[in-house]
Amino acid sequence: MTTATARRRKTTGITLSRVTLLGLLKDVAAAVPTRSPKPTLTNVKLAGGLITANDLELQISCEIEWQHDPLLLPHARLRSILEHATGDEVTLAPDGTACTVTVGRGEWRLPVEDAAEFPVSEPAGLESVCRIPCDQFVRAVRAVAYAADTEGSRFALGAVLVQVEGDRCHFVATDGRRLGVATVEHDQAVDDRQVLVPERAVLLMAAVAAKAENAELAVQLLASKSELVAEIGGTTITARMTEGRFPRWQDVIPERDASGMHVADLAALLSATRAAAIVTTETSKGVDYTFSEKGIRLHGQSSESGESTVECDLITAGTAGTVKLDPRYVADACRALSGLEEPSVRISIAGPGDAVLLVLGEDDEYRTIIMPLAND
Repeated sequence: MTTATARRRKTTGITLSRVTLLGLLKDVAAAVPTRSPKPTLTNVKLAGGLITANDLELQISCEIEWQHDPLLLPHARLRSILEHATGDEVTLAPDGTACTVTVGRGEWRLPVEDAAEFPVSEPAGLESVCRIPCDQFVRAVRAVAYAADTEGSRFALGAVLVQVEGDRCHFVATDGRRLGVATVEHDQAVDDRQVLVPERAVLLMAAVAAKAENAELAVQLLASKSELVAEIGGTTITARMTEGRFPRWQDVIPERDASGMHVADLAALLSATRAAAIVTTETSKGVDYTFSEKGIRLHGQSSESGESTVECDLITAGTAGTVKLDPRYVADACRALSGLEEPSVRISIAGPGDAVLLVLGEDDEYRTIIMPLAND
């Protein structure tokens, strides 16, 4: 994470790098509400070496060399100024209820609020959950987050479960019809525990981790009774943990004989699924996937839109059979698993009414379950 540096203290204010400050405003933008019943939340706070945004559900703090008096600045207006003004430096000159912003040959006088009114979350009693290298954290989150239920009424299903067992950490998401599991190793001596992280928060953590330029950086997760903190380089993300009971996901994963698994190219399976789904509708959304030695035959049909038959080659054929699946779920899984940079996926089917299992990784680190649809 780049750090905004106060180059010199002038009588007219504090001078910072325009590009770096603009970058930090973008980094914290996810925690700045566009509309809020509490107007102060549309600001960012500069204080104690940090620039902080907080929407009461999510807080993002990034390091900045600011050891001056706390200052609130309107995020949207300041960002717009820095995006449109020309000049290498920005000078901030607070004066009571206003702050003069000078960039190049432009000057703006912005009203500011009392910094003491800005809420800052400082969780007490934090304990380490796990520490995971940034690249592994990103892969795990992206492999499962798509399966979270962000529109349902069961709050626990709108989160990603992070469960530590011994030296392994499982990331799990499900909406009740599909389930994604990613397993990675961590390098801390911690007690077994589990936390529920809102999908929005865990995706943001992954986005920050993906930007880490230092390959040795890790995501350090810490938790209090109600909040989860992710420390990633110079950025700290604090989120309220989701309450509720997560399903016993281990009971959902079927035990299948590896010798009966099919092996398919992910890109080819995604393309065939999209093609077969063209004629499906909300009332007739199922596609029949027939696996045989010849490959996969996909068949879709609806009275409104017609019929489709698409062939997809298999790298290796396993146990033959047919299963009806929602093509949207298959496509979502293919897109998520494609981000793991492995070109093929192992697929296990058992019977028309049994779950389909998709597996990636030498040690089955990434697993996806898709429940079948009932035959018409």
